[in-house]
Amino acid sequence: MIKYEIKRSGEAHPVPVVVFEEEAYGLAGTFLLAEARSFGAEILSAMDEVCVGGRSCSFFSGNAFSLEITPSFTKVVDDILGKECRISTKDFREIAGEYCRACEKISGMPK
Repeated sequence: MIKYEIKRSGEAHPVPVVVFEEEAYGLAGTFLLAEARSFGAEILSAMDEVCVGGRSCSFFSGNAFSLEITPSFTKVVDDILGKECRISTKDFREIAGEYCRACEKISGMPK
């Protein structure tokens, strides 16, 4: 399992932020902060198509990031800067689900 922590950032309007122990996964945390607060259900659905639904791949495209999801890994791409990282799909699905629940808990946002 990838080591990470979900912290709160900001005092007046706190938001969850995922901090990974390994810097190589930092872009995945930035992706969640930028996209999952608005598109959490769509992201989780795209991941579930591969993790649970048996599809060989799935895609998600947001405002500034995109995902290419395969059974073994998910490629997170910053579409503006052209940076990317790869993260275990199973681990990232779990982290994204926890992140979406943290967003809902902090702000009352729907799933």
